[in-house]
Amino acid sequence: MDKKTRRSFLKQSTVAAAAAGVYSAVPRALRAGNAPGDRLNIAVIGLGFGATNMRYMLQADPSTHCVALCDVDEVVLNQRSTELREAFPERAGNAALYGDFRRVLDDKDIDGVIVATPDHWHAYIYAEACRANKAVYVEKPIGRTIAECDLMPELQRKQQNVVTTGLWHTSLEYFRHAFSILRTGVLGDVFKVHAWITGGTDPVVYSSAPQEVPETLDYKMWLGPAPSHAYVEDRVQAWRHYWDYGGGRQTDWVHYLDSALDGIAALGHKRSYPKSVYSVGYKHPETMREVPSLQTSVFQFDDLHIVWEHSASPLYNRRDGVAWIGSKGTLVCNRTGYELIPVRGGDGSPVIGPAKEEGPYGNQYNHVANWAQCIREKNTETNSPVEKGCYATVLANVANISHRLGGERLEYLPDEQRFGNNDEADAFVRPQYENGWRFPEV
Repeated sequence: MDKKTRRSFLKQSTVAAAAAGVYSAVPRALRAGNAPGDRLNIAVIGLGFGATNMRYMLQADPSTHCVALCDVDEVVLNQRSTELREAFPERAGNAALYGDFRRVLDDKDIDGVIVATPDHWHAYIYAEACRANKAVYVEKPIGRTIAECDLMPELQRKQQNVVTTGLWHTSLEYFRHAFSILRTGVLGDVFKVHAWITGGTDPVVYSSAPQEVPETLDYKMWLGPAPSHAYVEDRVQAWRHYWDYGGGRQTDWVHYLDSALDGIAALGHKRSYPKSVYSVGYKHPETMREVPSLQTSVFQFDDLHIVWEHSASPLYNRRDGVAWIGSKGTLVCNRTGYELIPVRGGDGSPVIGPAKEEGPYGNQYNHVANWAQCIREKNTETNSPVEKGCYATVLANVANISHRLGGERLEYLPDEQRFGNNDEADAFVRPQYENGWRFPEV
């Protein structure tokens, strides 16, 4: 595919996508850095990743003000607040600091909150934010369990909050262009989608003896609804690797499963749950962490399947990405671009024209700007609605359940919120909230 043909191809397919109302573009005013209008007061709950989200938002939307920051760790709270105040003195310099998220939600002057806590807190804080009539940016994975993911869209529909999720590939131009290519049908029959990230297998070994809780950490609040456990530094610092708080790389990097699903939607597949899911994994026998280091999950749909893999080595010369594999070619996309790799015929010539786009590592500017725009317009159709984010997160959770049951093939029945072929798996659907916290209700 020559440059002129490629430009026409992308222009036509992008126009078609826009006409269909898919992934609305960020307003030019926001991309140009011009003030878009009404001031937005935004707070952050959970400053590990939340401070990064806030920084993107302050850079992308000149009328955004950071008015409150909340974290249960005083060291993190002071460090991140200092960084933001120094970088944005006029719009973050007076941010109030809190250790309890409930005080943030009590502030009626706050328009929206970024929820970037450990996963076991997402659903509860999200629910309270919705009831407080806040717009919500909830980090991935959207909920830690299936029942939480089912609850969260119901709350949004009831309260009509402007919600977006941290699955920001939907706003990244590389993926939007890739989806436009998929809509043309140029790949032929797509029978497999392969999503992957690359990671190591080195063991993590430490003393599991209870340790003294740091004076700067409100450990009781950090635990929240999770089961009580004596303080061990690795469980708090590397919480994604423990089932009580997270779901490992399977849910942490659900970005790529979400993009795989968006791609098959672009191919014309209606959203549905797979007929079956199974997942197997590996971790070093000496490691003390609970989740697998490497994992392969297979989602079987009617006429294609998705493989979501945490690999020990890169694929397609990329450390992460999604590959839609068809009878005429393969389209690979990640945060640095996309490439259309054609199948070659018997004479060695490509059966379709190649296409490629490369650029700097993608960022979240368009994503947070879209949320800001939607808050001002009171538009609930954000680039990454909570229902879509929960769909991908539920599938990742089903895969984790399969892994925890030894690689059992599972058939999940979403309308009944249970598994059709494995009663043991049902025990993982709904979390048991502890320490006086109660599972949120609609």
